[in-house]
Amino acid sequence: MRNLFYVIVFCCVLAGSFSCAKKKENILRGEARELYIESQRITNLYLDSMEKAKDSTTLLGLCERYDEAITRLNYEHKAGADYEISEGENDTLTNLNDRFVALRDSLLYSYAHNSIKPDSLSTDSITAP
Repeated sequence: MRNLFYVIVFCCVLAGSFSCAKKKENILRGEARELYIESQRITNLYLDSMEKAKDSTTLLGLCERYDEAITRLNYEHKAGADYEISEGENDTLTNLNDRFVALRDSLLYSYAHNSIKPDSLSTDSITAP
């Protein structure tokens, strides 16, 4: 009788564990692939534009528009699609974003330290002794 009780409890626990197990369905993989391709395309476009930026105002405007474009892109796709991006694709996007930040920071540093040299300033109408 005692063994029968243990068998019944074991079967109930086993059945409960199988019924509660999360079934992994990859229904958003196509959506994730589209999100990855578009994210990569947008980031590469803005990286190319940033390299041609002449001043910090242009650069910061590009950064703001990039942020808006990526946000808009993420809202165009189904919720959770970003979780289905593969590890390799995620690494590629991470590298692109790291490159974006490094380029932005180096250009801002360059603009701040090399834009105006003291001997290149034009003199005004008053002559110095």
